[in-house]
Amino acid sequence: MRRFVLLMICLSPIVVGAVALAQVAAEQQSTEPVAKGVIYGNVIDQDGQPAKGVGLTASPLGVPLGAMLPHTKTDQNGKFRFAVIPWWGRYTVLASDEEAGYSLYNTGPNGPESTKEVTLSPEHPEAEFHLVLPTKAGFLEIHLTNRKTGESIDALFVSVMSADDPKRLMFSQSCASTRTILIPPDKDLLLHVTSPGFSEWTMSAGNGTPLHITSGSRQTLDVELDPTVCTPLNDSGGCPSPRSARWH
Repeated sequence: MRRFVLLMICLSPIVVGAVALAQVAAEQQSTEPVAKGVIYGNVIDQDGQPAKGVGLTASPLGVPLGAMLPHTKTDQNGKFRFAVIPWWGRYTVLASDEEAGYSLYNTGPNGPESTKEVTLSPEHPEAEFHLVLPTKAGFLEIHLTNRKTGESIDALFVSVMSADDPKRLMFSQSCASTRTILIPPDKDLLLHVTSPGFSEWTMSAGNGTPLHITSGSRQTLDVELDPTVCTPLNDSGGCPSPRSARWH
């Protein structure tokens, strides 16, 4: 079964270009036959066993990302097939299955096949690709509440930094607070947690709170946030509009 997944790398350390892959495809169509590339192969896990039912994305190399990328899943024997790749060019295949513990920007292609790529062209429209899965991510669940009211907070924003270099961003993510966040496994990290309209979590303010999750394990944090407080611009005691108010 073939479907497509939208690759969203907003707030991640990867810089996304402004030119969409759709434009690349349009340029190709003006000079070359319509691409109908095929990438097929098999996937094994870290133990050398066939990886069953794992989501995969065919990721173009050397072009900006801004379109729906081909997505498929392995079968019971770990085999996969991208039946219609709509652009010619260089590709790698990455695991992108958050339920299974794989994310394009949290785990990354850090297995032994991390540098492997294939090229599709009108002369060579099919290519074989064999993938060894990276180490599974750690799973982080954050129960986010308003400290003053005890009510749940819907929106969550996290930043994960390297403990060795607290200024180096590993990745950032904005999502619903009910979503499980995939964390690079077996690394010493620093976590920052906040939400729009709230101050940063007191435990993470400053350098961040230490975080270390082993591959495949789960950790839950109960996080209470304080609502931000408006500082009036004058002696009237009011904040006339959000645009003119100061927040902290």
